[in-house]
Amino acid sequence: MAGTSFDYPSVSRITAGAVGEPGKRAFFLQLRAGGTLVSLAVEKEQLRVLAARLEEVFTEVSAPAAGKMPDMSLEPPVDSAWRVGLISLSYDEGAQDFEISLVELVEEGDDPATGHFHATVSQMQALAHHALELVAAGRPPCPMCGGPIDHDGGVCPRLNGHH
Repeated sequence: MAGTSFDYPSVSRITAGAVGEPGKRAFFLQLRAGGTLVSLAVEKEQLRVLAARLEEVFTEVSAPAAGKMPDMSLEPPVDSAWRVGLISLSYDEGAQDFEISLVELVEEGDDPATGHFHATVSQMQALAHHALELVAAGRPPCPMCGGPIDHDGGVCPRLNGHH
């Protein structure tokens, strides 16, 4: 069953966060538009790629300097409306805002929910900075394969079963 779609001309807040211990964290993208709070489940890698792409955009356009960081903690309740499968963004330099489109991850044949909203440059700068810190706060990367070090005793695939 698909989630509920939404379309907001602007958001008053956008953030990302994680719930749980490193290695077992669930990641969320959360936005507020008026009195509505929407939490969406995302993958850690989706947040990393989104933040990296935003950083690229900020170097390519004449975006204003980042201001003071707002409170970026998740607002309770953190109940996911749906899981994000696809994220796309575009930047309008004239309006100096971002247009973000999200598509729900669904089983083949199901119609996905979609999310669409606009956010300011300063909101997206804060999101990018915060998301990079959030991703870096997880398990350290394995020096051999780059994947997260498995605290549950897993073996690096590059070791081919050899210690």
